[in-house]
Amino acid sequence: VLKLTYGGVRFLLTGDAEREEEQDLLSSGQDLSADVLKVAHHGSDTSSTREFLSAVKPKFAAVSVGEDSSGLPKRAALERLYGAGASVFRTDVSGTLIFMTDGHTVTVKTEK
Repeated sequence: VLKLTYGGVRFLLTGDAEREEEQDLLSSGQDLSADVLKVAHHGSDTSSTREFLSAVKPKFAAVSVGEDSSGLPKRAALERLYGAGASVFRTDVSGTLIFMTDGHTVTVKTEK
């Protein structure tokens, strides 16, 4: 897991973290809030719990997943992301995702 901050904009890159790792992060007491969340584990059911998303409060969520992705991202994971108020971007739908910031705002560009 990696958190990057540029000015007032925060990115949280969660790799393949699952429920257990999310719980460890929540228990750490660290500020997990992030404007951009790279969704863990390709949007599987084993990550992006409601509790974790409540702490992160993402404005944007990036799901990296192939076009033939064995049912990923899971509908339940997407519903949790939308429920958390995130604008969700998926590589299987939009292609390459580019998140840019000047430290104040985030701009999203897609390239298919």
